[in-house]
Amino acid sequence: MKDQILRGIVRGLLRNRTATRLLGRRRRGGVDTALDPQVRAVLELERIARIPALDSMLPPRARRFAAEGLSPLDPDPAVMAQVTDISVPGPASALPVRIYVPANARPHWIIYFHGGGGVIGSIASSDPATRMIAAQTRCTVASVEYRLGPEHKHPAGPDDAVAAYRALLSRVPAGARVAVAGDSFGGFLAAHVDHAARAQGVRAPDLQVLVYPIVDFTHAQPSNTRHAHGYLLTRDLITWFHQHYFAADADVKAPSPWFWPTLRGAAPALVLTAGYDPLVDEGDAYAERLRADGVTVRHRRHAGLIHGFLSMAGAVDAARTAVVEMCTDIVAMLGPA
Repeated sequence: MKDQILRGIVRGLLRNRTATRLLGRRRRGGVDTALDPQVRAVLELERIARIPALDSMLPPRARRFAAEGLSPLDPDPAVMAQVTDISVPGPASALPVRIYVPANARPHWIIYFHGGGGVIGSIASSDPATRMIAAQTRCTVASVEYRLGPEHKHPAGPDDAVAAYRALLSRVPAGARVAVAGDSFGGFLAAHVDHAARAQGVRAPDLQVLVYPIVDFTHAQPSNTRHAHGYLLTRDLITWFHQHYFAADADVKAPSPWFWPTLRGAAPALVLTAGYDPLVDEGDAYAERLRADGVTVRHRRHAGLIHGFLSMAGAVDAARTAVVEMCTDIVAMLGPA
């Protein structure tokens, strides 16, 4: 009941243009000129509420807090024809997978990896977004749970993602196409799955969907400084993620798709970036690098949005438009059954 009341209050404020304008008035000028008005209001609500930073917490508490933090903005859970929880073999233990089958499902599949910097996030926290993707694309979506740091350091995440992908391929109907998709750290995993499939000689994805992906763990692009603070994902939080995900002596270039010698032969890519994201420059550059290496790329840069907009599609109009457009692109790029 408390969550429903909070959701109603937040959505009511964001639907009211006067309230949105008043909430966002502190951020209307300067570098924030192009920031979406509803996003400005969300950021101001966060400031007023004095929501603690995730990097001030230990990972278990951060996971619980993050699961609740954006819930008032989540899309309403779309009704599915079937939702099934299964497990598939992983390198160390069984991996939970939740399979969403929408009404009038097409045969194509999307294998989805949630975000969270390799430290937070889960099937449950990404449930509203994955349901929306399934409903909008009419594809079966398999949402994969993978091991997180600091309990399980790199390369546990990519190893689990590759194993889950290989196991789930046997469930994809003959003649159907399959996409790998993910947001943020999940985008990194999706790129890794595509790369590993080709290296290992298994069936490669027909499409990779990278939503504000992490592709360069050095984060040396200018946007990491330009948007270091004030847009939910901060430079301090990125550092916190790295400290918990990587071993202290890790070479962070090695797993970064940006540093792979070539991207030639990768699956066609749909890349979404957000203008006020510390990761926007690396995502934009990666889309261009894919294209330069001969990969078919559709790149959508949402200038007024921030990192995490997938989880805001229930209350921020521009975020919902971006997600609906993404789903339309997935349908078009996967093609007919």
